[in-house]
Amino acid sequence: MVPFLGLIALEAYQVLDRFPRAALSQRMVSQSFEVILTAQTLRSALQDAERGQRGFLITGQPPYLEPYESAVRRTPQLLTRLAELTANEPNQQRRVAELAHPIRVKLDELRRTIDAYRNAGPDAARRIVETNTGLDAMRSIEAAIDSLVNTESGLRSRQLAMLVAQERTMKAIAMASAALASIVMLSGLILTVLTLRRSRRLQWEILQRAEEAAHANRQLEQRNLELARAVELAREAKEEAWRAEQAKGRFLSTASHDLRQPLQAVSLLNGALRRVVGDPEIADALKQQDEAIGTMSRLLNALLDISKLESGGVKPEPAIVAVADLLAAMEREFRGIAETKGVELQLAACQAYVHTDPALMQQILRNLVSNAIKYTRKGWIRLAAVTDPPWVRIEVADSGIGIPSDQMRVIGQEFYQIGVPSNSTREGYGLGLSIVWRLVKLLGLELEASSEVGKGSTFSVRLRESIAPAAAPSMQFAAAAPERQTGRASILLVEDDPDVRNATRMLLRADGYEVMAVSSLAEALHRSFRTLSESICSSLTFTSPPARPASRSSPGCASSLTPPSRRS
Repeated sequence: MVPFLGLIALEAYQVLDRFPRAALSQRMVSQSFEVILTAQTLRSALQDAERGQRGFLITGQPPYLEPYESAVRRTPQLLTRLAELTANEPNQQRRVAELAHPIRVKLDELRRTIDAYRNAGPDAARRIVETNTGLDAMRSIEAAIDSLVNTESGLRSRQLAMLVAQERTMKAIAMASAALASIVMLSGLILTVLTLRRSRRLQWEILQRAEEAAHANRQLEQRNLELARAVELAREAKEEAWRAEQAKGRFLSTASHDLRQPLQAVSLLNGALRRVVGDPEIADALKQQDEAIGTMSRLLNALLDISKLESGGVKPEPAIVAVADLLAAMEREFRGIAETKGVELQLAACQAYVHTDPALMQQILRNLVSNAIKYTRKGWIRLAAVTDPPWVRIEVADSGIGIPSDQMRVIGQEFYQIGVPSNSTREGYGLGLSIVWRLVKLLGLELEASSEVGKGSTFSVRLRESIAPAAAPSMQFAAAAPERQTGRASILLVEDDPDVRNATRMLLRADGYEVMAVSSLAEALHRSFRTLSESICSSLTFTSPPARPASRSSPGCASSLTPPSRRS
């Protein structure tokens, strides 16, 4: 009995001895998280300052300097906080100290360009930028922050490993203690029976030992309760991190409209300038700007799509869809692009129907066909549907460059592209397949992929075949844009964003229209009673019907006031 009690005491001592170590490991893990977050915040602040400076140099508008001024205020605070958090790590302290000089150089370069722009004009500011002082400083900052974050991630991983090991050890000790306590109680019962048989003289001693065993058992139960509380706290921390990730996704999804509005305004202004500029050199520059705006818009849309998928902002709306309509839509969309590149787009449809979300399924096929065109220099791309009851397999195959077998598992990662060095000019950003994987998972499907280097790739999804409805709905496509009217046709423009409204008005006027621009539905209805417009342009989304309907309409009116049932 005594050896058992000694083992229990030893186990209890080991549990108590590991609690301070576990608490210290938890604090160090939390501190590492804060170091990484603070470093990333510092990087983001400097990037915002750089973007603010560019905006000011491009537009000359002081509001663009707000991110720069904010970064100037926050940078010293963030550096001080990093120094405090890394006080117990000399190597990290050295890295934080090394950050100070390039940051001062970068902020000084930004300040000098802004002062030069204000005092001597854009050419003076451009000469400072062309020295590449700021670029070199930013590269040094990026390298230092990456080194700091990578080192801190390693420290955090080691601390997490220690914390997990300690938790496992404590659980093992608790289980051993419980087993020992059970053995002790069983021994007590046996000794009680033997004591009753032998003599009443030993009864008191056995009862005393049983009480000691019960006391040890209560202590172990208390330790188990404390361990359960620690596990609950860890679970709550994990849930809090998950909620923070969801909140980030919801924020990006909600802010998508505000992110797209400035880009839309720039695109419209570019279109207006291209219509009025006659100088070929300037027109060529505007064309390059338009291509850059298109690239930026595609990247933004892809990032926002991924954000909405991760945050659960996209809900499937399944319907019975004709497979032939899905494939025909893709053929119409990509036929011209494929012919321009010299690639044959082949179509092999079937007359089956499937039950799926048509918009999300179109997005999957659109990204797969776009990827096939991008990686096929010559040859063909085949868009086919094959029935295999009760399934319908839709596949996109090409005769392109193919995918090495060792890269098949990573092609769905964000920003990953086959055979494209990180420092080369990219055709796309490697987000298409990442979006496809997420959409396929959202629809409850599986994406099958096969490839051979030099011969091409095949991607396919299987959908359960459905019975054709009595009146099968066909895919709806936007009508072709009407030909530009001659004369001075009038347009009523309804747009709540002032920048987009002004840019659209300039674009329409450049096309020869007379434009009356308003900011709200109420203003549009009020002014439309006095002025008859031949067309109405609007990007407003209304949550309720207007206060009073229009009493008349104009011939050829193209109204978009009714909100769409769903935005893609």
